[in-house]
Amino acid sequence: MLSTEEALRLVLGYAGPQVEKIVPLTDSAGYVLAEDIHSDIDMPPFDRSAMDGFAVCGDEHTHDLIKEITAGETRRIGIEPGRAAPIMTGAPIPHGADRVVMIEDCTTRESVLYLERVPPKGANICWRAEDITAGQMVLEKGTPLAQQHLGIAAMAGRGVLKVFGRPSIGILTTGTEVVPPTWIPSPGHVRNANMPLMIAQLQLAGFTDVISMHAADDPSSIEVSISQLLETSDVLVLAGGVSKGTRDFVPSVLESLGVSIHFRQVAQKPGKPLLFGSFPSGQPVFGLPGNPLSVMVSIEEYVLPLLRMMSGFKGCHKRLYHGLMTSEYSKKPGRLHYLRVLAYREGDLWKLHLPDTSGSGDLMSSVNVNALAMVGANALSVMSGDILPFHFLSSTAGELSFA
Repeated sequence: MLSTEEALRLVLGYAGPQVEKIVPLTDSAGYVLAEDIHSDIDMPPFDRSAMDGFAVCGDEHTHDLIKEITAGETRRIGIEPGRAAPIMTGAPIPHGADRVVMIEDCTTRESVLYLERVPPKGANICWRAEDITAGQMVLEKGTPLAQQHLGIAAMAGRGVLKVFGRPSIGILTTGTEVVPPTWIPSPGHVRNANMPLMIAQLQLAGFTDVISMHAADDPSSIEVSISQLLETSDVLVLAGGVSKGTRDFVPSVLESLGVSIHFRQVAQKPGKPLLFGSFPSGQPVFGLPGNPLSVMVSIEEYVLPLLRMMSGFKGCHKRLYHGLMTSEYSKKPGRLHYLRVLAYREGDLWKLHLPDTSGSGDLMSSVNVNALAMVGANALSVMSGDILPFHFLSSTAGELSFA
């Protein structure tokens, strides 16, 4: 049985080559940049006023006023000592002016400007190229694109960007006993919590190209569903039917489709019967245990890191923090345990609150959690006050949950 570290290392080894594509600038948020971006102009492209005020030349206290200079002004205007021009924020500094006086620091009477305070030379002027020089690299390949990056790319003159594509994901939930959420389950049936959970977890991490299906515990139904998903998906994630019960057909169906199964168990709780393999065509496939908490943990620990690596993200491993446990916990040795916790800040310390739970199948115990704490495989217990490593759920902390 693999350790969690060995399992993740093996999974990431099947990321395959990253695919690049060109997207419009306004559609590129959330992608990872696949090229360096250089500015084609200086920024600012001209000397401009940092605020509304008066452009003056020299340190005299009185100046004769000339015509106002507005933002977008294209006239070539000069100014001499003893003259001042009313100027708007962003307007070009007239030739000869060496400072801008704030409106609050002066008064005007009969076309004369009187300075109450003379600012130093260069005050309130944004000089050409003080932010960016033409040819300067402003965004580096591998940058996950947020709103500020799109603004910078626009300043650099870009209308389209080369980015790494994001993989499409096929989701298959299985189980004859599983019915849609809107049905009233009859005895022996349960509602399908896994499908909305999985879709939401992927979408909140930025992976929105998701197709989902459900199949009964029947080899032919499972095979047809997998084959259909395989036609349009780069990665397949299956939930249920992967253990060793008489109705767990997923492993045998995958093998009949030519899948190479790389592992079937990981030394962890929840999520021990975790399957990972690859199709002859190269698509990775995960077979997750059917209980929703196992699904959530397995996606967080293995599926999302793989999807991020395929999408060009530099950070594909969970970023570890350390927090102080506020309760006790006991376990058997042999498996790493993921504890669903609420991590909160108290002074300089992170504290970890473990909600009451009835077991690894108790999804309600996760209603207010935002992180997973790890108890080592050989540990037998955790005492209140012990320090545990933890990481945030990606849906809670976004990029801060990866390193």
